[in-house]
Amino acid sequence: MERGFRILVVDDEAVVRRVIRSALDRPGLYLVEAEDGERAIELLLDEPFDLVIADKNLPGITGLDVIRRAKAVDARMGLLLVTAYASRESAEEAMAIGVDDYIVKPFELGDLVAKVDEALDRRVKLQRGEARRPEPRPSLRVLVCDPSEHSRTLVLAALRRLGHDARPVASLRELLAGLRDEAADAIVCDLDLLGRDDATACFLRSKLILSPSVRFVALASTRGLADAIEAIHRGARKVLYRPLQSEQELVDALRDFLGA
Repeated sequence: MERGFRILVVDDEAVVRRVIRSALDRPGLYLVEAEDGERAIELLLDEPFDLVIADKNLPGITGLDVIRRAKAVDARMGLLLVTAYASRESAEEAMAIGVDDYIVKPFELGDLVAKVDEALDRRVKLQRGEARRPEPRPSLRVLVCDPSEHSRTLVLAALRRLGHDARPVASLRELLAGLRDEAADAIVCDLDLLGRDDATACFLRSKLILSPSVRFVALASTRGLADAIEAIHRGARKVLYRPLQSEQELVDALRDFLGA
Protein backbone atom coordinates (compact mmCIF):
# COMPACT_ATOMS: atom_id res chain seq x y z
CA MET A 1 0.00 0.00 0.00
CA GLU A 2 1.32 3.42 -0.90
CA ARG A 3 -0.29 5.42 1.91
CA GLY A 4 -2.05 5.04 5.23
CA PHE A 5 -5.61 3.74 5.37
CA ARG A 6 -8.21 4.20 8.10
CA ILE A 7 -10.41 1.17 8.76
CA LEU A 8 -13.56 1.08 10.89
CA VAL A 9 -14.26 -2.33 12.48
CA VAL A 10 -17.83 -2.75 13.73
CA ASP A 11 -18.69 -5.82 15.82
CA ASP A 12 -20.49 -6.25 19.14
CA GLU A 13 -18.08 -9.02 20.18
CA ALA A 14 -14.84 -7.67 21.62
CA VAL A 15 -13.01 -10.92 20.85
CA VAL A 16 -13.84 -10.58 17.13
CA ARG A 17 -12.61 -6.99 17.09
CA ARG A 18 -9.37 -8.10 18.75
CA VAL A 19 -8.86 -10.91 16.23
CA ILE A 20 -9.41 -8.54 13.29
CA ARG A 21 -7.09 -5.93 14.83
CA SER A 22 -4.40 -8.56 15.31
CA ALA A 23 -4.75 -9.80 11.72
CA LEU A 24 -4.48 -6.26 10.30
CA ASP A 25 -1.71 -5.06 12.62
CA ARG A 26 0.81 -3.69 10.13
CA PRO A 27 2.22 -0.30 9.11
CA GLY A 28 -0.14 1.84 7.06
CA LEU A 29 -3.38 0.45 8.48
CA TYR A 30 -5.06 2.45 11.26
CA LEU A 31 -8.01 0.67 12.92
CA VAL A 32 -10.87 2.28 14.82
CA GLU A 33 -13.38 0.06 16.64
CA ALA A 34 -17.12 0.43 17.28
CA GLU A 35 -19.13 -1.97 19.41
CA ASP A 36 -22.50 -1.19 17.81
CA GLY A 37 -24.13 0.49 14.84
CA GLU A 38 -24.94 3.70 16.66
CA ARG A 39 -21.29 4.34 17.53
CA ALA A 40 -20.20 3.34 14.03
CA ILE A 41 -22.48 5.91 12.42
CA GLU A 42 -21.26 8.60 14.83
CA LEU A 43 -17.70 7.83 13.77
CA LEU A 44 -18.58 7.81 10.07
CA LEU A 45 -20.10 11.27 10.37
CA ASP A 46 -17.13 12.66 12.31
CA GLU A 47 -14.07 11.02 10.75
CA PRO A 48 -12.90 9.91 7.28
CA PHE A 49 -12.48 6.18 6.61
CA ASP A 50 -11.23 4.18 3.66
CA LEU A 51 -12.85 0.86 4.63
CA VAL A 52 -15.62 -0.42 6.89
CA ILE A 53 -15.71 -4.02 8.17
CA ALA A 54 -19.13 -4.52 9.74
CA ASP A 55 -20.88 -7.50 11.29
CA LYS A 56 -24.34 -7.88 9.80
CA ASN A 57 -26.16 -8.93 12.99
CA LEU A 58 -25.50 -6.01 15.30
CA PRO A 59 -27.98 -5.17 18.06
CA GLY A 60 -30.16 -2.19 17.15
CA ILE A 61 -28.78 -0.58 14.01
CA THR A 62 -27.68 -3.46 11.77
CA GLY A 63 -24.47 -3.89 9.86
CA LEU A 64 -26.37 -3.38 6.60
CA ASP A 65 -27.58 -0.01 7.93
CA VAL A 66 -23.99 0.93 8.79
CA ILE A 67 -22.90 -0.08 5.28
CA ARG A 68 -25.65 2.03 3.74
CA ARG A 69 -24.62 5.07 5.78
CA ALA A 70 -20.96 4.55 4.88
CA LYS A 71 -21.90 4.39 1.19
CA ALA A 72 -23.88 7.62 1.56
CA VAL A 73 -20.92 9.36 3.23
CA ASP A 74 -18.42 8.22 0.57
CA ALA A 75 -19.57 6.21 -2.43
CA ARG A 76 -16.00 4.94 -3.01
CA MET A 77 -15.48 3.67 0.54
CA GLY A 78 -14.43 0.02 0.82
CA LEU A 79 -17.14 -2.16 2.38
CA LEU A 80 -16.88 -5.67 3.85
CA LEU A 81 -19.91 -7.32 5.46
CA VAL A 82 -19.33 -10.18 7.92
CA THR A 83 -22.01 -12.58 9.12
CA ALA A 84 -22.43 -15.92 10.88
CA TYR A 85 -26.01 -16.16 9.56
CA ALA A 86 -25.73 -16.00 5.80
CA SER A 87 -28.77 -15.96 3.53
CA ARG A 88 -29.33 -15.39 -0.15
CA GLU A 89 -31.52 -12.38 0.61
CA SER A 90 -28.88 -10.65 2.74
CA ALA A 91 -26.17 -11.44 0.19
CA GLU A 92 -28.28 -9.90 -2.59
CA GLU A 93 -28.99 -6.85 -0.44
CA ALA A 94 -25.29 -6.46 0.31
CA MET A 95 -24.53 -6.78 -3.41
CA ALA A 96 -27.11 -4.12 -4.26
CA ILE A 97 -25.58 -1.72 -1.72
CA GLY A 98 -22.17 -2.28 -3.29
CA VAL A 99 -20.12 -4.24 -0.76
CA ASP A 100 -16.67 -5.37 -1.86
CA ASP A 101 -17.19 -8.79 -0.30
CA TYR A 102 -19.49 -10.85 1.91
CA ILE A 103 -17.57 -12.85 4.52
CA VAL A 104 -19.14 -15.80 6.33
CA LYS A 105 -17.99 -16.71 9.85
CA PRO A 106 -15.90 -18.58 10.74
CA PHE A 107 -13.37 -17.23 8.26
CA GLU A 108 -9.67 -17.72 7.69
CA LEU A 109 -7.61 -14.70 8.75
CA GLY A 110 -5.58 -14.95 5.57
CA ASP A 111 -8.78 -14.64 3.53
CA LEU A 112 -9.82 -11.58 5.53
CA VAL A 113 -6.45 -9.91 4.96
CA ALA A 114 -6.63 -10.64 1.22
CA LYS A 115 -10.14 -9.19 0.97
CA VAL A 116 -9.09 -6.07 2.90
CA ASP A 117 -6.15 -5.55 0.53
CA GLU A 118 -8.38 -6.02 -2.52
CA ALA A 119 -10.98 -3.55 -1.20
CA LEU A 120 -8.35 -0.90 -0.42
CA ASP A 121 -6.68 -1.40 -3.79
CA ARG A 122 -10.07 -1.00 -5.49
CA ARG A 123 -10.68 2.24 -3.55
CA VAL A 124 -7.35 3.68 -4.72
CA LYS A 125 -8.17 2.80 -8.34
CA LEU A 126 -11.62 4.38 -8.06
CA GLN A 127 -10.13 7.56 -6.62
CA ARG A 128 -7.60 7.76 -9.44
CA GLY A 129 -10.30 7.12 -12.01
CA GLU A 130 -12.53 9.80 -10.48
CA ALA A 131 -9.84 12.40 -11.09
CA ARG A 132 -9.67 11.63 -14.81
CA ARG A 133 -13.23 10.48 -15.44
CA PRO A 134 -14.61 11.70 -18.79
CA GLU A 135 -18.02 13.21 -19.33
CA PRO A 136 -20.86 10.74 -18.71
CA ARG A 137 -21.80 8.67 -21.74
CA PRO A 138 -25.43 8.81 -22.91
CA SER A 139 -25.39 5.00 -22.98
CA LEU A 140 -23.22 2.17 -21.74
CA ARG A 141 -21.20 -0.23 -23.86
CA VAL A 142 -22.26 -3.65 -22.58
CA LEU A 143 -20.73 -7.01 -23.52
CA VAL A 144 -22.88 -10.11 -22.97
CA CYS A 145 -21.27 -13.55 -22.65
CA ASP A 146 -23.77 -16.39 -22.15
CA PRO A 147 -23.85 -19.84 -23.77
CA SER A 148 -27.66 -19.90 -23.69
CA GLU A 149 -29.04 -18.36 -26.88
CA HIS A 150 -32.45 -17.83 -25.24
CA SER A 151 -31.20 -15.86 -22.24
CA ARG A 152 -28.58 -14.04 -24.32
CA THR A 153 -31.30 -12.82 -26.67
CA LEU A 154 -33.47 -11.64 -23.78
CA VAL A 155 -30.59 -9.80 -22.08
CA LEU A 156 -29.51 -8.06 -25.28
CA ALA A 157 -33.07 -6.96 -26.03
CA ALA A 158 -33.55 -5.62 -22.49
CA LEU A 159 -30.26 -3.70 -22.57
CA ARG A 160 -31.10 -2.14 -25.91
CA ARG A 161 -34.52 -1.10 -24.63
CA LEU A 162 -32.67 0.69 -21.82
CA GLY A 163 -30.72 2.58 -24.45
CA HIS A 164 -27.40 0.80 -24.15
CA ASP A 165 -24.99 -0.30 -26.87
CA ALA A 166 -25.16 -4.03 -26.15
CA ARG A 167 -23.44 -6.73 -28.15
CA PRO A 168 -22.83 -10.46 -27.65
CA VAL A 169 -19.40 -12.02 -27.36
CA ALA A 170 -18.84 -15.67 -28.19
CA SER A 171 -16.27 -16.55 -25.53
CA LEU A 172 -14.52 -15.47 -22.35
CA ARG A 173 -11.45 -14.77 -24.46
CA GLU A 174 -13.38 -12.21 -26.52
CA LEU A 175 -14.85 -10.73 -23.34
CA LEU A 176 -11.39 -10.40 -21.80
CA ALA A 177 -10.09 -8.73 -24.95
CA GLY A 178 -12.94 -6.20 -24.77
CA LEU A 179 -12.07 -5.32 -21.19
CA ARG A 180 -8.37 -5.04 -21.97
CA ASP A 181 -9.18 -2.70 -24.88
CA GLU A 182 -11.48 -0.67 -22.58
CA ALA A 183 -14.32 -1.37 -25.00
CA ALA A 184 -16.91 -2.04 -22.27
CA ASP A 185 -18.50 -0.02 -19.48
CA ALA A 186 -20.43 -3.06 -18.23
CA ILE A 187 -20.55 -6.81 -18.75
CA VAL A 188 -23.16 -9.52 -18.31
CA CYS A 189 -21.51 -12.91 -17.87
CA ASP A 190 -22.52 -16.43 -16.97
CA LEU A 191 -21.20 -17.22 -13.48
CA ASP A 192 -20.32 -20.82 -14.31
CA LEU A 193 -18.20 -19.70 -17.27
CA LEU A 194 -16.39 -17.13 -15.15
CA GLY A 195 -15.66 -19.72 -12.46
CA ARG A 196 -13.98 -22.18 -14.82
CA ASP A 197 -10.53 -23.46 -13.90
CA ASP A 198 -8.61 -22.32 -16.96
CA ALA A 199 -6.23 -19.50 -17.85
CA THR A 200 -8.76 -17.30 -19.65
CA ALA A 201 -11.27 -17.37 -16.79
CA CYS A 202 -8.47 -16.70 -14.30
CA PHE A 203 -7.20 -13.69 -16.27
CA LEU A 204 -10.75 -12.38 -16.66
CA ARG A 205 -11.41 -12.60 -12.91
CA SER A 206 -8.18 -10.70 -12.27
CA LYS A 207 -9.08 -8.08 -14.87
CA LEU A 208 -12.45 -7.47 -13.18
CA ILE A 209 -10.70 -6.89 -9.85
CA LEU A 210 -8.36 -4.42 -11.57
CA SER A 211 -11.28 -2.63 -13.29
CA PRO A 212 -13.62 -1.59 -10.46
CA SER A 213 -15.44 0.96 -12.63
CA VAL A 214 -16.76 -1.79 -14.94
CA ARG A 215 -20.27 -2.77 -13.88
CA PHE A 216 -20.65 -6.53 -13.69
CA VAL A 217 -23.96 -8.42 -13.82
CA ALA A 218 -23.71 -12.16 -13.11
CA LEU A 219 -26.04 -14.79 -14.55
CA ALA A 220 -26.51 -17.55 -11.96
CA SER A 221 -27.86 -21.06 -12.43
CA THR A 222 -29.70 -21.37 -9.12
CA ARG A 223 -31.49 -18.96 -6.82
CA GLY A 224 -29.49 -19.87 -3.73
CA LEU A 225 -27.03 -18.50 -1.20
CA ALA A 226 -23.98 -20.16 -2.78
CA ASP A 227 -24.47 -18.48 -6.16
CA ALA A 228 -25.26 -15.11 -4.56
CA ILE A 229 -22.04 -15.21 -2.51
CA GLU A 230 -20.08 -16.46 -5.51
CA ALA A 231 -21.35 -13.50 -7.56
CA ILE A 232 -20.13 -11.07 -4.89
CA HIS A 233 -16.76 -12.82 -4.67
CA ARG A 234 -16.35 -12.44 -8.43
CA GLY A 235 -17.06 -8.70 -8.26
CA ALA A 236 -20.70 -8.61 -9.40
CA ARG A 237 -22.97 -5.83 -8.23
CA LYS A 238 -26.10 -7.45 -9.63
CA VAL A 239 -27.16 -11.07 -10.12
CA LEU A 240 -29.86 -12.48 -12.41
CA TYR A 241 -31.17 -16.00 -11.87
CA ARG A 242 -32.10 -18.56 -14.47
CA PRO A 243 -34.49 -19.24 -16.01
CA LEU A 244 -34.85 -15.67 -17.29
CA GLN A 245 -38.58 -15.10 -17.65
CA SER A 246 -39.22 -12.14 -19.93
CA GLU A 247 -37.65 -9.14 -21.55
CA GLN A 248 -39.76 -6.75 -19.44
CA GLU A 249 -38.68 -8.40 -16.19
CA LEU A 250 -35.05 -7.96 -17.21
CA VAL A 251 -35.65 -4.31 -18.08
CA ASP A 252 -37.12 -3.77 -14.61
CA ALA A 253 -34.31 -5.70 -12.91
CA LEU A 254 -31.51 -3.85 -14.71
CA ARG A 255 -32.95 -0.33 -14.84
CA ASP A 256 -31.71 0.87 -11.42
CA PHE A 257 -28.28 -0.72 -11.79
CA LEU A 258 -27.48 0.19 -15.39
CA GLY A 259 -29.86 3.10 -15.81
CA ALA A 260 -32.31 3.88 -18.55
